[in-house]
Amino acid sequence: MRILFAATAIVLALSLGWADAPARGATLRQFPIDPAAAGPALSTSGVTSPPYADSRLSEGQAKKIASADPSVTMILAKHPELVRHAAFKSDTRSWEVTWTDARNGREFIHITVDDQTGKITASDIQSEAYFDALPALTEAQVIDTARKQQPVIDELADHPDAQPSASLGSDSVWTVSFYDGSSEIARVTIDDMGGNVKEVLVGPQVAWQMARGYKGAFGRIINEAYVWLPLCLLFLLPFFDLRRPLRIFNLDLLMLLSFTVSHYFFNQGEIFRSVPLSYPPLAYLFLRLLWTAVRRVPRRRSPQPPVVAETDSRIFTAVSAAGRPRRGDGGDDDLDTDAAGHVHLNFPPLVLAIGLAALIIFRITINIADSNVVDVGYSGVIGAHRIIENQTPYGHMASDDQNGDTYGPLNYLLYVPFERTLQWSGKWDDLPAAHATAIFFDLVTIAGMFMAGRSLARSRRAGNRLGLALAYAWAAFPYTTFVLNCNVNDTIQAAFLVWGFVFIRRGLISGLLLGLGMQIKFFPAMLGPLWASFPNAFRNWKRRALFVLGLVAGAAVVMPVVFMGDGSLHTFLQHSIEWQWGRQSPFSLWGQYPDRLARVQHVGQYVLASLAVLAYFLPWKKNRIQLAAASAALVIGFQILQTHWFYLYIPWFFPLAMIALMVASGRPGAKRMETGLVAG
Repeated sequence: MRILFAATAIVLALSLGWADAPARGATLRQFPIDPAAAGPALSTSGVTSPPYADSRLSEGQAKKIASADPSVTMILAKHPELVRHAAFKSDTRSWEVTWTDARNGREFIHITVDDQTGKITASDIQSEAYFDALPALTEAQVIDTARKQQPVIDELADHPDAQPSASLGSDSVWTVSFYDGSSEIARVTIDDMGGNVKEVLVGPQVAWQMARGYKGAFGRIINEAYVWLPLCLLFLLPFFDLRRPLRIFNLDLLMLLSFTVSHYFFNQGEIFRSVPLSYPPLAYLFLRLLWTAVRRVPRRRSPQPPVVAETDSRIFTAVSAAGRPRRGDGGDDDLDTDAAGHVHLNFPPLVLAIGLAALIIFRITINIADSNVVDVGYSGVIGAHRIIENQTPYGHMASDDQNGDTYGPLNYLLYVPFERTLQWSGKWDDLPAAHATAIFFDLVTIAGMFMAGRSLARSRRAGNRLGLALAYAWAAFPYTTFVLNCNVNDTIQAAFLVWGFVFIRRGLISGLLLGLGMQIKFFPAMLGPLWASFPNAFRNWKRRALFVLGLVAGAAVVMPVVFMGDGSLHTFLQHSIEWQWGRQSPFSLWGQYPDRLARVQHVGQYVLASLAVLAYFLPWKKNRIQLAAASAALVIGFQILQTHWFYLYIPWFFPLAMIALMVASGRPGAKRMETGLVAG
C-alpha cells in the first residue's frame, strides 16, 4: 500500500508541473519584441526582469536604453555611485529611468523611454551631475541655513519680500542670494561637503568686493600690524616734541595717523564704522589748514644775523634768521609780514638721512616681494598698451576692467615707457609695468619734497635740513607706503602737485605742471585760481599770464590721446567725467545715506566751489606756506564731499599739508635752534 501511495503522489506532481509549464514558443507569442534589437533585458540582479502586464519593454531593457544615452554614459563614468531606478507609467506608455544620490535621495538624471518604440523621448539632467563631486546638500537645506544667519535675519527684516535663489558652483560651494526685486541684498556661501557657512555678505558688501574686508586685498603686507605700527612710530619719532606735548603740531601728526582707526574697521569689512571714522581727521585737517592759510604772521623786524644753533644729545632744532626776505621770493611782494619758520627735529640730519635711505630700500623691497596691483594700476597698464597700439584707451579697456578708462589721458601716457620695457601679458597678472611706474613716481615725489624744503630756506644748510625732514615724512608716513604697495596712480598725482609747488614762483612751469596734473585726475583744476593769484592777486600780471599759458598748454598737450584710432571727445567725456560724476559708492556718508544727505552734499559742493574762487582774493597777498595750506585744504574739502572716498586719496593732500603744517608750526616766539627758514 505504501508503495502504491508513493507512486500515485509522484504521478500527480509530475502531471501538475507539466500542465503549468508554457508551451515551446509561448514567450515569443506573448512578447513580440525582437531580442536582437532590444538586447538582453537584465535586472540589477542580473536575472531577466519580468515585464509589466501591459508593457512591451522589460525593466531591464528600459534601463539599458536609458544608460546608453551619451550624456548619461559620461556622467556614470564620473559617478558610478549613483543608484538607478525604473518605473513604468501606463498612462503615458513610457518608462521613467532615474539615477539618484543614495546619501540624500536627490535625483540627478531623469530619462524617459517610449515603451512602444524603445526610444528616449525626454532627458532631464541636473547641471551638478557633470561636476567632479556631487552635492551633498539640497537647495532647500542651504536656503534654510542661509536664512538663519543673523546678518541675513537683520537684512530681511528691512526687506520682507526678498526671494531666495541657490546655486552650486564647480568648487562644491553653494551660493544663496536674496533678491528684493532686481537688487541682491544678501549673499551666503555654504560648503556643500560639511554644510559650513563660509561667508555672509549683506548690503554694500554684496556688490562691492572691496567692502568685504578680504585680507591683503589692498597692499598686502603693509596692512599687518607689525609693519603698519612701526611705520607710525617712525613717522612720529623725528617730529613729535615730548617737551611740549600740547604743541599743535603734535596734534597735527596724530590726526594724520588717526585714519588708521577707520582703516582698521575697513579691513574687518565693517564699512558702516570705517566710513564715519574717516571724517573727523578730514574735518580737523581742513579747518587747521584753512586757518593756516588765512592767518597773518607778525613781522619780525630785527635785522639780526643768524644765531649759532644750540645742540644737546636729545634735540636738534633750527630757527630761522629774522632778516627781511629777498624781493620777489614771496617776501615784500607777497606779504607785509616777515613769515619766518623753524622746524623741530629730534635727531640730527645725518640720522634722518640714514633713516630715509633705509625707508626707501624697505618700501621698494616690499613692493617687489609682497604687493599687489589693484584695478587703478591695471588700468594704467592697459591704457598704455592701447596707446602703443595707436588706439585710444577710452572705450577700449579689457573686459575685466571696463571702467578703467575714467582717468585723464596723461595717466596712461606716463605708463607707456614702463609698458614698452615690461610688456603686458594681456591678463591681470603681476603687472611689472605697474610696479615700476609706482616705484619711479614715489622716488620723484620724495625728490620733490626735498626740493620743496630747499626752496623755502634762506640758506643751503637750512634748506637741506627742511628738505630732508619733508622727504623723510613722506617715506615714513604709512599711507604713502600703502599707496605704493597698491601700485596705483595716486602718487603720480602727488608728484605733480609737489613739483608744481616747488616752481610756484615760475608762473609758466607751475602752470604747466598743474595743467598736466589736471590730465591725470581732474580735481587739481580747482587749484587754478589759487595758484594764479600768487603772490599778489592784483600785481605781477606777467607771471599770471605765463601761469595761465602754462596751465592751458599742460591741459591741451596730451589731448591727442583722446582722438587716437576711433576715439572721440564724446567717448572721452562719457567714460571719464560723466562716469565719475554719476558714480555711486558706499564709501562715504553721502553714498550710504543718499536720500537723507543729498541736499547737504550739494550745498557743500557749491560752498567748496565758491571757496576755490575766493581763494584767488583771500588773502590777496600770499606766501608759499599759505598757498600750500590753502591748496591742501581745498583738496581735503573736495575729498570730504566726494561720493566715493578711499584711503588711497590721502597722499593727494599729504605733501602740501605736511609742508604747511611743519613750517607754520615753527613761527616766531619760541626758543629754537637756527635753520634760516623763510615761509615766503
